Amino acid sequence: GLTAPPGPQLFEASSCTYTYLLADAGTGDAVIIDPVLETVPRDLRLLRELGLTLRYAANTHCHADHVTGSGALRRALGCSSATSRASGASADILLGEGDELRFGAF
Repeated sequence: GLTAPPGPQLFEASSCTYTYLLADAGTGDAVIIDPVLETVPRDLRLLRELGLTLRYAANTHCHADHVTGSGALRRALGCSSATSRASGASADILLGEGDELRFGAF
């Protein structure tokens, strides 16, 4: 099943951004949603502590107020970045309606 870190959300106060970490407990595969550059060290520590392999760093939208952490996570861990094709942002994977990011059994 899905596992999650303590608490339902990871919060970054200055940009008021919620980051979500989803993982497959069976395989250790994970996806992080809306990572923030300033909290990449926290996210890397959490992934390491939980023994997870980050497959995707995904952004639900293009942030005008801060730089996302996707690039830093990609450089640190070799995961793929993903975002909406309609956002105009660049990423390894550009998603459209109905597209899926598969990780572990999900």
